[in-house]
Amino acid sequence: MDKKDCLIKSINCGLEFSSCVVVGVFIGIFIDKKINCFPLFLVIFLLLGCVAGYFNMMRYIEKNR
Repeated sequence: MDKKDCLIKSINCGLEFSSCVVVGVFIGIFIDKKINCFPLFLVIFLLLGCVAGYFNMMRYIEKNR
Protein backbone atom coordinates (compact mmCIF):
# COMPACT_ATOMS: atom_id res chain seq x y z
CA MET A 1 0.00 0.00 0.00
CA ASP A 2 1.47 3.34 -0.96
CA LYS A 3 1.20 6.63 0.92
CA LYS A 4 -1.63 7.93 -1.25
CA ASP A 5 -3.88 4.95 -0.50
CA CYS A 6 -3.07 5.18 3.19
CA LEU A 7 -3.92 8.89 3.24
CA ILE A 8 -7.22 8.33 1.42
CA LYS A 9 -8.22 5.56 3.82
CA SER A 10 -7.33 7.71 6.82
CA ILE A 11 -9.40 10.62 5.53
CA ASN A 12 -12.36 8.32 4.83
CA CYS A 13 -12.09 6.85 8.30
CA GLY A 14 -12.23 10.32 9.85
CA LEU A 15 -15.18 11.26 7.67
CA GLU A 16 -17.04 8.13 8.78
CA PHE A 17 -16.79 9.28 12.39
CA SER A 18 -17.32 13.00 11.96
CA SER A 19 -20.35 12.67 9.66
CA CYS A 20 -22.20 10.62 12.28
CA VAL A 21 -21.42 13.20 14.96
CA VAL A 22 -22.57 16.10 12.77
CA VAL A 23 -25.82 14.36 11.86
CA GLY A 24 -26.45 13.60 15.53
CA VAL A 25 -25.88 17.23 16.50
CA PHE A 26 -28.24 18.51 13.81
CA ILE A 27 -30.96 16.07 14.80
CA GLY A 28 -30.54 17.05 18.45
CA ILE A 29 -30.75 20.77 17.69
CA PHE A 30 -33.81 20.22 15.48
CA ILE A 31 -35.68 18.28 18.18
CA ASP A 32 -34.65 20.80 20.86
CA LYS A 33 -36.07 23.65 18.79
CA LYS A 34 -39.34 21.79 18.23
CA ILE A 35 -39.81 20.82 21.88
CA ASN A 36 -38.11 23.94 23.32
CA CYS A 37 -35.75 22.20 25.76
CA PHE A 38 -32.38 23.24 24.39
CA PRO A 39 -29.47 21.16 25.67
CA LEU A 40 -31.23 17.86 26.44
CA PHE A 41 -31.60 16.25 23.02
CA LEU A 42 -28.44 17.91 21.72
CA VAL A 43 -26.40 16.04 24.32
CA ILE A 44 -28.30 12.78 23.82
CA PHE A 45 -27.89 12.78 20.04
CA LEU A 46 -24.29 13.99 20.29
CA LEU A 47 -23.50 10.92 22.37
CA LEU A 48 -25.48 8.66 20.04
CA GLY A 49 -23.63 10.15 17.07
CA CYS A 50 -20.29 9.46 18.74
CA VAL A 51 -21.25 5.85 19.42
CA ALA A 52 -22.55 5.36 15.88
CA GLY A 53 -19.44 7.02 14.46
CA TYR A 54 -17.20 4.75 16.49
CA PHE A 55 -18.94 1.61 15.26
CA ASN A 56 -18.95 2.86 11.65
CA MET A 57 -15.26 3.67 11.92
CA MET A 58 -14.46 0.21 13.32
CA ARG A 59 -16.50 -1.43 10.55
CA TYR A 60 -14.61 0.62 7.95
CA ILE A 61 -11.25 -0.34 9.45
CA GLU A 62 -12.13 -4.05 9.51
CA LYS A 63 -13.40 -3.91 5.91
CA ASN A 64 -10.27 -2.18 4.60
CA ARG A 65 -7.58 -4.15 6.36
